[in-house]
Amino acid sequence: MSKLDLYTWNTPNGRKTTIMLEEIAQPYTLIKVDIGIGAQKQPNFLHINPNGRIPALFDHQSGARVFESGAILVYLAEKFPAGKKLLPSAPAERAEVLSWTYWQTGGLGPILGQYNHFSTKNINVNYAKQRFKEESIRLLNILDDRLKESPFLGGKHYSIADIMCFPWVSGALKTLAPSTQEAFKNFNSLLSWHQIISARPAVKKGLMRLDDVSNSRY
Repeated sequence: MSKLDLYTWNTPNGRKTTIMLEEIAQPYTLIKVDIGIGAQKQPNFLHINPNGRIPALFDHQSGARVFESGAILVYLAEKFPAGKKLLPSAPAERAEVLSWTYWQTGGLGPILGQYNHFSTKNINVNYAKQRFKEESIRLLNILDDRLKESPFLGGKHYSIADIMCFPWVSGALKTLAPSTQEAFKNFNSLLSWHQIISARPAVKKGLMRLDDVSNSRY
C-alpha cells in the first residue's frame, strides 16, 4: 500500500501533481475525483480539502493533508530526496523558482481558466472573452520573455516552476492558440520549452495516469 493518496482529475491543476509524483518516483494511490458530477463537494473529499477543489494529497506517514497544487509540489519537493533537485535550497535560486510557482497560481492559471470558461459558454460574453484572451496572451508573453533568458523558468535547471506552468501552457495550445495564431508564432522560446518538457519520460507517464478521463477540461 502506498503512503500517499492523490485526489485529482484530468485538468491542468490535476496534471501537475501526477507529473510531480512521477518525477520524484514516489508510489501513490490515484483517487480520481469526478468534478463533472460534483464529487469534489462530497463530505469525504471536503475532509481532505475544505475548499472543494482538486488536487489534494493525504500523506499516511505524516498525517498531513495538503491542498492547492503549489503547496503539494513544495511539500513533495521538501519531503523526498528526489524532490530536492526540483526546489533549490540556495536562497536566491529558491526564490526564483517559488516566484514563478506562485506567479502561476495567482496569474497564469486563473486567467487561462477564466478564458476557457467564457469561451465555452454559448452566451453573449464577448467582453469577458476578449479581456481574458488579451490577458492570457500578455502572461504567455511574459513566459516567452523569461525563456529567452533561461532554459527553464527557475534558471538553468528544471524545477517545480516548470511543472506548475506546463499543463496550463499545454491547455493554451489547444484552446487559445487556434484563435490567436499570430501571437503564438512569436512564442518560439515558449514553444521550444514546451516541447522539451513534453519529451520528459516522467511527464509522459504523469499525463498517461489521467488519460482515461476523457472529459478533461482542457
